Formats: sequence, C-alpha cells, structure tokens
Amino acid sequence: MTRLPGKPILDVREIAPETLFETVQQRLANGDLLTMNTHARLGFTLKEYQRRWEAVLANMARLDLDVLLVRSPENITWLTGYETPGYYKYHCLIMAPGMDPVFVLRRFECLNVAEYAWVTRIVPVDDWEVPAEISARVMGELGMPTRRVGIEKRGWFCTLEEHEQLHAALPGAAFIDAAPAIWDARMIKSDEEVAVMHRSAAIVDAAMIAGFEIARPGVSDDIINAEVHRVIFENGGEYMSLPPFILSGERTCLPHQTARSDIVGERDLVYFELSATKFRYCTALMRTLFIGEPTHRQQQVAEACIAAVETAMATIKPGVSAEDVDRLARAEIEKAGFGEYFRHRLGYSIGVNYPPDWGEGEIISLCRGETRVLQPGMVFHMVPLCLIYRQFGIGFSETVRVTENGCERFSTLPLEITIKH
Repeated sequence: MTRLPGKPILDVREIAPETLFETVQQRLANGDLLTMNTHARLGFTLKEYQRRWEAVLANMARLDLDVLLVRSPENITWLTGYETPGYYKYHCLIMAPGMDPVFVLRRFECLNVAEYAWVTRIVPVDDWEVPAEISARVMGELGMPTRRVGIEKRGWFCTLEEHEQLHAALPGAAFIDAAPAIWDARMIKSDEEVAVMHRSAAIVDAAMIAGFEIARPGVSDDIINAEVHRVIFENGGEYMSLPPFILSGERTCLPHQTARSDIVGERDLVYFELSATKFRYCTALMRTLFIGEPTHRQQQVAEACIAAVETAMATIKPGVSAEDVDRLARAEIEKAGFGEYFRHRLGYSIGVNYPPDWGEGEIISLCRGETRVLQPGMVFHMVPLCLIYRQFGIGFSETVRVTENGCERFSTLPLEITIKH
C-alpha cells in the first residue's frame, strides 16, 4: 500500500458542484451548531437526523468517548442517510462532540454523499491508500483528543488488520467498543421510521398475496419467486438484504433456502418468508400455504406456530423482558409436542439493514438470556418456525411495534392457515 501525506478535508460541493441542496446550521440541545445539507433526496427530515445525532452524542458522553469511528453501513445510513451497496470498501464516519462530522470514504463513492446524505465534509480515499491511516491523520489534523476512541469491535467491518493499523497510527489511544452507543439509539424507532416501515410492509403484503395466487400444482417455485420479485420491485421496493425464501414440498424443512426449480405437487405446502425495503428499512413476513388439505400433523404444527405468535403479541408490552416473551411463546410449541423442531430465537429487532441480514438481532433479540425489558418504539420480527428434516417446515411470523399498552402489527394479512384447493 502507498502511504501519502495528509489530504485536505473537502466540502461536498467541491466534488458535486451541480448538486442542488441547501446548507443550514441546526442548533443542538447543548447549544452547538451542526452543519447539514438538506435536499429532497434525504429519506428523513433534518429534525429526525438531528435526533439520531444527539442520541449518539449522549451515549458517547456516557462512555466517555472523545471520538467515534462509525464503520458499519447500517449505522452510517441511520446517522446520515448515505446509501450504497459499495460498503464492502472503506467508509468511516468520524464524529466527535462540538464538531461537524467528517466522512472518510472511497473516492469512487463520494458522489453518493452529495446524493443521499446531509454530511458536508469528506475525505476521499484512493484505492492504493491505507484507509485507517487516513482516518487517524484526519483526527490529528483536526486536533481531536484521542484518549478514548470508540470503534465497532463487534461490527463486521472493523477488521483485525484495521485495528492494528489504528493502534500503530494512534499509539496513545484506548480503543473502546462503542457499538452500543449507536445500537442503543437505533433500538427505539421514531414515528418517521415506523412510517417508512409501514410502506415496506404494504409491499410485503402485496407480494405475499401475489405469491399465494400464482402457487398451484404444476407451477415451479422459480415462477412463484419471479412473481414475488416482480411485485416487490413494481411497487417501489429496493434491493433486499436477504432474498425471498420461497420453498415447496420437502425442501421447506431447510433453513434460509431459496427457490430451486421444484414443482408444486397436488398436496404440497409452499413456504414464504418475504421482506421489502425502502430507504434501507424493511419489515418481513412469513406464511405457509397449503395446496390441498394439510395432514393432521401439519395442521398441528401450523396451529402451534400461530398460537406462539398470538401469545407473543398478547405478552408484548413495555416493562416485559425479552426473554419472557420468548419463553411464553415457545411454550405453545412445546406443549403441542414440537419444541425440538423450533431451534432458534423467537424474534429479533428489525429496521435499517444491508446484506447479508435484514434483521437487527445484534441490537436486541427475543431470546433466552435477554433480560432487557421492552420499550415503546421497539420493532421485532417474530418467527416461530418448525423444521422437521426430510418432511416439511412450517412457520408464521409477524413484524410488530411495541406501543404504550401492547403492540401493533405491520401486516394487514390474516394470521391463519390458508388452504388452496
């Protein structure tokens, strides 16, 4: 790698002078000013982005952080609105109290800052440079204290190599795991976020209906898959963080699998787990369609999974622990005799996402050992699913928002066994 001398911090206007936006200064609660670009391409209002920014600054203060290096694409999008599938290359948002952020990123992606984000300052990284060293140099040039530097130790994008490079470039720094500084702020969804997720949910409902309508004996699951994709994208869905899981027959027993040219039989079942994305926000939904009458055992499994969802929705309310929701819902499947086939957590937080996952389970999950209590504004995808190997898999799910008194569903589709003759 070539190591080059310091690079200037650029105003976004310098790399995209033709882009239309207005630069404004927003006053934070502590009196500081935050410089922000505003334009119609932002997914949310400046007030919403300011709310997020101040929430993370408060968490930084709680952790006594001098500076935070934000590396994961979900966190960068959540904080700034920036989007790209090119997150596999270096992106680092440098944020610290009392200053405007600096976005250090691959030069090839810089135009996306002007297009999607409110951030005003960038430092381009060329493909032959050492990105972590450039971020460290930017902090030095800005005179930032680096006694305690927050990094995402549990993030997929803060590699061991990068960590070693930061240690070498900032020898006096203590590196603190600061992922919770953003995760805790993302856990509670605002009304603006929920509104976008409702748009995603409407697309999922339309795609599920289309999949049910086209599924019939003699049709391949590839055709069903194609129809689901068509409806998602024709209704404004964006690229998904996980593919639609559409399986028929015996292959429904496999976790996280996709269509593979199987032909739906006369007495078969078709499994659907779908998501749709807007502004990188998604909801998801799982249903099982029966072609012809289900067997007695299949009927029992389906009823147990539906009962688990219903029990979870009846249990969810502020103050209830995440593990209690899991325990009570799981008991429905266990008392029906199918507990050994329900092998995973009940559910997980869902919201902003990039491949390879549509969930936010790293933030909080409904599972054993998660003692944190639910709060209004949390959103979960709950996925009771029984996989009986070489026989069948059956599942039903709901995405729900915790409210002041309970929870509300995002889907408008009925939670019931559907049989198609």
